[in-house]
Amino acid sequence: MVIYVEVIWLLNFMIDWMILLLTQSVTKHISSWYRLLLASFVGSLIVPISFIFPTFPIDTWFLKITHSFVIIWIAFGFHNVAIYLKVLFTFYFMTFSIGGGLFAIHFLFSSEQYLQSFNTIKADHIHGIFVIIFFPIIFFFTKYRMDKHKMQQFYQEFYYKVTIFWKNKKIETTGYLDSGNHLVDPFTQTPVIIVDEVILQDWLNEAELAELQQSFRKLMEGEDQSINSLFRLIPYQGVNGHHDFMIAFKPDYVQIDLRDTHVTNKKVLVGIQFGNLVADNSYHCLLHPKLFQQTG
Repeated sequence: MVIYVEVIWLLNFMIDWMILLLTQSVTKHISSWYRLLLASFVGSLIVPISFIFPTFPIDTWFLKITHSFVIIWIAFGFHNVAIYLKVLFTFYFMTFSIGGGLFAIHFLFSSEQYLQSFNTIKADHIHGIFVIIFFPIIFFFTKYRMDKHKMQQFYQEFYYKVTIFWKNKKIETTGYLDSGNHLVDPFTQTPVIIVDEVILQDWLNEAELAELQQSFRKLMEGEDQSINSLFRLIPYQGVNGHHDFMIAFKPDYVQIDLRDTHVTNKKVLVGIQFGNLVADNSYHCLLHPKLFQQTG
């Protein structure tokens, strides 16, 4: 069996480089490209050392940890202990995540049928090809999920527990503070928050909701000029510049829970969005920034 050390070395170098890139992306600790390449080169030296000095105890846990310390120091430098350990642990986390993903996929596909499908490749060659194919896939999947998670954390800062009291019923839901929501009643300048159809089902049964939606549609088409007295029409200008109307109702009050206090407002209207505001149902209410003015 012929072993091409330079191919294994190059593969190890590319893996180290991509993990360092992923670590940089997650921690936002930007480093120069040549430091990342140099750190990847030092990290990949474990391959030739293992072949040139087979008796060298490179597999001991102490040398492995020391090796990773050196890689992070070369790639990102040392500013203080907190930053250094944060980057180091992120590097470990990315390594374990990608390594665990490779192991899981390999375990999933490891069968006689899978091996036989590579009838022109020997079994002892599959692992290298497997890594070459699936490592970039897991790399981009991990980066996508981490970026997605960071965006969700960012949005979580604008999520609030909202209580709406109307028709002698108190409904609690999750609201999102939309800084772009400046919808107000043009006649009274009352701020308007928006809820979706999911919340409306807590006050109206299926028949009442269908009747309201049909009345609104006919009203927009000019077929009917009447609407339930509990609701009103609010004109607004959409993001496309076109003028439109929204059905709204006047609740008894709206309460927004903050971290250490809550805001209660009676001068507010609740606009209705037929359908869901977001596909994942992470929130069912768009809040108006004006409701937070009294809290600063």
